Amino acid sequence: MKSFISIILLSISFNSFAEFDTKCSVIITKRLQSSEDAYKDAIQKIKQCAQYDILSVTSFLEKSISKVYITDLIQNFCMFDHSIVTILDGNTSNLSCVHRGDQRVERKFPRID
Repeated sequence: MKSFISIILLSISFNSFAEFDTKCSVIITKRLQSSEDAYKDAIQKIKQCAQYDILSVTSFLEKSISKVYITDLIQNFCMFDHSIVTILDGNTSNLSCVHRGDQRVERKFPRID
């Protein structure tokens, strides 16, 4: 009986983790051969990822620029309770998170004059 219960629990565990087994990788780096915006290109690639994909974004830009981009990605595409940000050095950063599926809608607040 114990082995039967173990098999059921193991099966449930694998089914739970199966939703998070797809990885969507994106790299943001300086464009030497092109004038295209690397961040806009990264956003287009991220929009092709599916809900619950593990979104892995590596930036090879300066730390201050990467912080802005990574913060924007977290706010727009990541589930807030599943994010890891790593600053490796002054020119390399990584974000790993669970993709929320749809980009959050930017809220527009009325101007107060």
